[in-house]
Parts: sequence; C-alpha cells; structure tokens
Amino acid sequence: MKFFTRNSIRPSQFVLIGDQALIVLGLVSALLVNYRLLSIREFPLQTIFYRILIHLSLGILAWSVFKIYKKVIRFFNSKDYLNLIGIIFLIHVLSASAKFVLPQKFQLKPELFLISFFITSIYIIGSRFIISYLYFYYNRSKKSGDQKRLLIYGAGELGVFLKKSISTHYENEFNLLAFLDDDKNKIGRYIGGVKVLDASKELKDFVLKNEVTDIIIANKMLSPARKAQFLEDTLPFKVRIREISSIQSLFSAKFNLDKLASIDINDLMNRDPIQLYDEHVAESLKGKTIMVTGAAGSIGSEIVRKLSEHDASLIICVDFSESALYDLQQELKRKHSGIDYRFVLTDIRDEQMMTNLFEEFHPHIIYHAAAYKHVPLMEEFPWQAVQTNVIATWKIVQMAVQYKVEKFVFISSDKAVNPTSVMGATKRLAEIIVQSFSSTLNDTCFVVTRFGNVLGSNGSVVPLFKKQIQNGGPVTVTHPDMIRYFMTIAEACQLVLEASVMAEGGEVFVFDMGEPVKIVDLARNMIRLAGYTPDVDMKIQFIGERPGEKLYEDLFSDSEEMKETHHEKIMISKENVHSISEAENIIAKLQALENFYEPELFKVVIKDLLPEYQSVVSGEKKVVNFRSGNRINQYNYQN
Repeated sequence: MKFFTRNSIRPSQFVLIGDQALIVLGLVSALLVNYRLLSIREFPLQTIFYRILIHLSLGILAWSVFKIYKKVIRFFNSKDYLNLIGIIFLIHVLSASAKFVLPQKFQLKPELFLISFFITSIYIIGSRFIISYLYFYYNRSKKSGDQKRLLIYGAGELGVFLKKSISTHYENEFNLLAFLDDDKNKIGRYIGGVKVLDASKELKDFVLKNEVTDIIIANKMLSPARKAQFLEDTLPFKVRIREISSIQSLFSAKFNLDKLASIDINDLMNRDPIQLYDEHVAESLKGKTIMVTGAAGSIGSEIVRKLSEHDASLIICVDFSESALYDLQQELKRKHSGIDYRFVLTDIRDEQMMTNLFEEFHPHIIYHAAAYKHVPLMEEFPWQAVQTNVIATWKIVQMAVQYKVEKFVFISSDKAVNPTSVMGATKRLAEIIVQSFSSTLNDTCFVVTRFGNVLGSNGSVVPLFKKQIQNGGPVTVTHPDMIRYFMTIAEACQLVLEASVMAEGGEVFVFDMGEPVKIVDLARNMIRLAGYTPDVDMKIQFIGERPGEKLYEDLFSDSEEMKETHHEKIMISKENVHSISEAENIIAKLQALENFYEPELFKVVIKDLLPEYQSVVSGEKKVVNFRSGNRINQYNYQN
C-alpha cells in the first residue's frame, strides 16, 4: 500500500497510528487489571480479539471525524486536551454500548471500559506532553547558541500574552529567561514555568550572570520616571531594549517582534510629567481674540491646539513658513471646524503688515513664539537673529502697548541665561526689552516664560537622533559631558498658558524640570528604544562642541531672586527692573548695524550691550565694516 511507502508517510499519519496503538494498549491494560489484579480469571481470547477490533475501529473513526491526528502536538492547549478527553470518553461509551448488539459470549463488563478510559487518557495525553517536551528540549539545545536571551519587563496580562506569542512564533529565536516586575505580589512566583524577578533589585546580577541580550518592556502602567530609571539602570549593559504597545498589536497581521520599537519622547524624561493646566486658564481665554506668532512652529502650533480647546472668539496664526502654516491650517479645519481662525503668512519683521493685523483685529492676548533658534546657524548669520529675535520683538511690543493688548507673553529660552551664543544673547536682549515695558505705566501686562530644551521640537536633538537612527547611524553627540534640561512640548505650552493667567507684569516664569539629562545618555536610550544596542548595533560618535554651545545650561542666573508660586513646579524670577532707556539703547546700537554682515562685529556690539554674554571675540581678527552689496565671505573675512 502506498500508505506505508517512505515518501507518503506524514507526521499526522504517524500520530494516527501511534494514538490507535495507545487506544488498543489502554484497553489491553484495563483487561490485565481486571483479569490479573482485581481477580484471577482465564482470558476469553476470542472475545477480547473481537472487542479490540471494534474498539480500534471506533478509535480510527473518531480520529478521522474529529481530525485529531492533524493537530500539531506541540501547539496543544488546554481546550485541545479537554476535547481529546471528551473524544476518548465517547469511544469508550460506544465500545461499551456494543454489548446491546453483540452475542452474550462477546460481552465484557462495563467497568472494564471505565478503567480503560482512564488508562487510555493517561497514555495519550502523557505521550503528547512527552513529545512536546522532547521537541522543546531538542530544539532549544539545537538553537541555544543562536538564541537571544530575553527578559520581559512586566508580568501582567500584556507580558503573559507576549510570552505565549513568543512561544508560538519565535521559539527558535528567543529563550525567555525570566519576567521582571515591580509588584511584590508577583515577585518570586512562576508564570508558565518562568520566574518573576524583582526589577529593581535583581536586574543587575541576573543580566550579568545569564548574559541577557534583549529586554522587552510589556508594561504600559510604568510611569515615565520609572521607565527612565529602568533605562538608566540598563545603560551599563549591552542589552537591546524594545517595547510592546498593546495586546491588540499581538494579534495584528502586521505584528513583527523585530519592529516592536517605538520612541516615545516622554520615556526619555528623568521625571514624571508636569501637570499644570486647569479650569481657570480656560476661563481666562473665553471670548478673547488671541494672536500667536510663530504659530506653525513646534511650540506655537501646540499653543494654538491648546487654545482651540477653549472658547476664544478668534485665533490669529502668524507664521512665515508657507508649508508649515498650510499644514496647520488643514489640521485645525479638520479637527476644530467650529472655531474662527485667521492664518496670516507674513514675516514678523514686516512692520506694516503687523501693524495692519493689530489695526484690524485688536488682539487681547499675544503669545510671541516667533524666533530664530538654531544656535550654529545664528553664529554664522547673527544679523538675522538680531532682526527677528530683538528688533521685531521690540516693534511688536510697541504695537501691543499702542493697541492696548491685555497680555503679552514672550517665549524665551534657558540659553538666554549667561549666554554663550548669539541666539541666546538675542533672546536675553529681547527679555530685557519685554521687561522694560513692564516698568512703565501702560495697559499691557508683559511676561516672559523660560524653559529648557523641548523634546521633539523642530531642529531639536530628538528628531536629529531619530533620523540618524533610522538611517543606520552613527548617532552624533557633541561632547560626552554635555547636559541639558528637557521638557515636552505639552509641558512647555502649559507653562506659557499658565503664565498668561498668573502674570502681574515683569515676571520670568521658570519650570522646575528636575535633574538635567546627559545628551549621550539620551542618545543611548533612544538607540535602545529603537531596538538596537548602543556601540554594538549602532555607534555613538563624538563630534565636538559647535560654535556658541556650552556643556550645560542654567534656568536662571546667580543674581536672580527666585520666588515660589501656587504650583511647586513653577518659579518666578523677579529680576532687576529694566528701563525703557535700556531697551532704546539696545535697539539704537543694533539698528546701527543695519546692512553690516560681519559676525565678529555683531558679537562685539552684543557683548557691549550684554556683559554676561560669554562669546570669545578674537583679538587677532580685524573688524571690517562690510555693507550691503559687499557681503562677507563667512569663512574668510580677515584682512
């Protein structure tokens, strides 16, 4: 028969033959128990022969009808085993019922089939356990050298589902060593034969002892602070870290364990998110006409989104970037179709256009976020920073006073404190100008908000690192000791909106942003969250400090007096009062540089205006008055 040829035999057919042999063996074992243990009697050989044939026929029929032999043994689950027991029970009931149609001499006692049922169930289920274990043991020993040694951080529902998925689809690739968890009720217990370890106490020793290569975070209840601490704890080890987002993703047709990585910028903070926003902010914005400059930028656009959640009568979005402003327009029209917007494409340096906007709309509140902010570029083109960050701000401040704007909120930067860059210095000069108008008797309340680096904002380090990682590296870091304060875009906007309500005039609002983050640690964590191992799968390259950069930033200077507010995370810097004459002097000296394009000249003038500006002006280079039509060659301007 072809059934028995070598080429035609399949694993399912071996299962069919093996199971039928066990069914027969189960009945024979029951006969031995009945005729040799329970009582000593002579075997009715003819009866036994016919009943075994009937029993075997029923077994073959049941296995064929229910397709049991086609089920892969190593993937059997509890439901499959229950179904199998039910089918074995059915076979024995039918076999025992044969006595109603057979002659007396071919009948056996009913209890014999009960004994056979239990013995056969043990044989068949036990054989499957043994086969599954042998397969697992053989496969593990065969692949042990190539398998990745895995920990799952999270012994909850998500972690357990992930374990099952790995066992089903990735058993050759991963060797799950243990679960990690912070829940004391789970620590020390076993889940599916896998032990749960204390994530805070046992991590280091276990990783070193077992040469762990991969960790998958499967716990969405982790706070950003705890996740940041966990990432910091794993920094000394060359372990690849990934994260799974939800149980639903496990059942997605596109699910791929190699693509679990997802960079969530909130995971890169070393503290819990700061929550400020409350009802009194919304109440103060109701019915107002609000202007946002730089509205299409990272901060400006988020401010507009927050404002859109309230009942402002009109939101005027001003920006010079055509594409970004168009994208914002389409987004807001789709999400907030009932709100009245004006999208104005203009440069804030266009005095006539800005005057027309004030004349037409008479805004109640201005959020001034427009600025040039890229440090290296502003070192090369300081006249651009001066024109936009300082002089344009001066003119808009004057318009705010003239048109009796209720509140003017200026978005500054920590780079304005003890500045070492042109960008930081121009932001500090703009702060002085804004504060100088608080010392005069006018109807406008002026306030400055100052915060650190914003994660995910345009041109910031996170998008840069993310792009470098997507391109396969290397990830470039300027200096191994460089540190920065970080906050999310949402937190920055909360500060801005909160300040617009709290302000009485002249304050500088500062966030308590916790401990600063080392940029190299940020790079390593982003590499890990992208599913790679730092310095193994992806290199980190130190390229040296760029012009104008410093190793660390301050949120306030030593001379500033800090005051607490109603919120523990908000501080107010009450600085020395600046007069309008100071602002006028700044503007006069900077306007005198119009049509000059030499960076050194601007740095000399800025240092004269701002003694704390720490840029080094070379004494060996001559200051040459390059005017319009005779622009400087940026890389060769010495005479």
